[in-house]
Amino acid sequence: MFHRQRAIIAGIGTLAVLAACGAGNRGFSREPVSGATVVGEQGIGLSSVESSVIARTNAARSRSGLPPLAADGQLMNGARNHARWMAGSRSLTHGSGVAENIGMGQTSASEAVSSWMNSSGHRANILDGGHTRIGVAVAYSANGTPYWCQQFR
Repeated sequence: MFHRQRAIIAGIGTLAVLAACGAGNRGFSREPVSGATVVGEQGIGLSSVESSVIARTNAARSRSGLPPLAADGQLMNGARNHARWMAGSRSLTHGSGVAENIGMGQTSASEAVSSWMNSSGHRANILDGGHTRIGVAVAYSANGTPYWCQQFR
């Protein structure tokens, strides 16, 4: 099932990536979660927080009659790197090149997705029918503030 540059776990639903860094590292495990579709680089593990973000994102899409997003290794790495950068610089700033939702201070996956769904621009990214893939990350600044990033393609 694992290929040199691609890992695919078949199933229903999708997952994303959690990035934890610095003193705020919460010690989340990065283990594969069953029942997910993951497309991308081999060896990317997924946590329960990641699963929750994507499950909630896909639930919102489902309520609008849209298909679920599949977690993508490149997008997960991009989201992870951007969340780490934001946490390290303590700057809530969009990256470039992809559709992206960012957040700061939300204490759970539920709160992060709820915040995005309550913002018209962020909700538009989540409910864009042209998106098929997603990457998600959360990273913690040295003072423990969470920075969230969700990227789409």
